[in-house]
Amino acid sequence: MKRQFLSKLFLLIFVFCFSTTYADEIERRGIAKVRSFSESTLSITKRGGRGTWYTGEDLNNAACYDRNGLSAYHASNYDMIGAMAMNGFEDCYKCMKITNNKDKSLSVIVKIIDKCAGCEVGKAIDLTPAAFKLVAQGGDLDLGVLDISWKPLKHCPKSSLFPKGGST
Repeated sequence: MKRQFLSKLFLLIFVFCFSTTYADEIERRGIAKVRSFSESTLSITKRGGRGTWYTGEDLNNAACYDRNGLSAYHASNYDMIGAMAMNGFEDCYKCMKITNNKDKSLSVIVKIIDKCAGCEVGKAIDLTPAAFKLVAQGGDLDLGVLDISWKPLKHCPKSSLFPKGGST
């Protein structure tokens, strides 16, 4: 009886370890859409999966920076970066390959450097306008909603459009 119990326990531990080893390689899907800001309130429609592009003051003080010895970082509209909802900082500094599901030839690689306050964990990525344009048909920000997939990369490619510092 004890041997059978130990065998089942070992199998359970093995399955758990194997499944978490490959969790970062799972492709995720969501929707990217334009988020509208007003001076007083932010109106967000909840969806099963959604994302936005963001600009202006929201690009200042990226949540993954100004901690752990890194200086503060202020992104620009032209940086290839993104923001995700996170439980902690688990997606900070990871690069994600984002693909438009309706036109697989449209994709971009972004580095996650910020938290998305209006997003649900694992369901959306906020993009800079430059990154959003690369996955939108015709580079059109006014499309509003894009059906996208993303997959974490093992290593970030070298690019002057990614902030320096931080590692996964």
